[in-house]
Amino acid sequence: MIEILEKRETDKDISSDCDLNIKNIVVAVDLSPHSEKTAAYAVEFARSFEASITLVHVFPTEHITEFLSQEVHDSFEEGQRATQRELRALLESLRESYPDCNMEFRIGDPAEQVTQLAREANADLIITASHHPGFLGRLFGLDQAPRILHRAGCPVLVYHEGAE
Repeated sequence: MIEILEKRETDKDISSDCDLNIKNIVVAVDLSPHSEKTAAYAVEFARSFEASITLVHVFPTEHITEFLSQEVHDSFEEGQRATQRELRALLESLRESYPDCNMEFRIGDPAEQVTQLAREANADLIITASHHPGFLGRLFGLDQAPRILHRAGCPVLVYHEGAE
């Protein structure tokens, strides 16, 4: 009987060490309608923990920008500016219901940049969407969620398209 009581006391200590303390969430968005739903989900999740949110969108780099014509280079830069405006609009719409939101716009490899931001911001959680869960999507690297999962130094919550 004494052994059982001792084990229960130990179990109690372990469970108190596992309390979730989520105060800083990084939310990766690609600005698709599904990622907007993911961001809205993240707001509700953050609200339950009174956590802050940092939306991040990563604009993929052109590996050959130095070889591009000026017209293509200008188009690339305009694409970045347009994407930043879309991200800002999403941020403002989220702030209407949850003011503790910020944004970060980065350029580079999406999975690398999202996980780097999470480390820099000491994120407790990354929330991202999954768009291409099929074999071909994974084969061609269309879904960033698995790449983020493998690189992240914190828990990752993947919001699937069918999870509405």
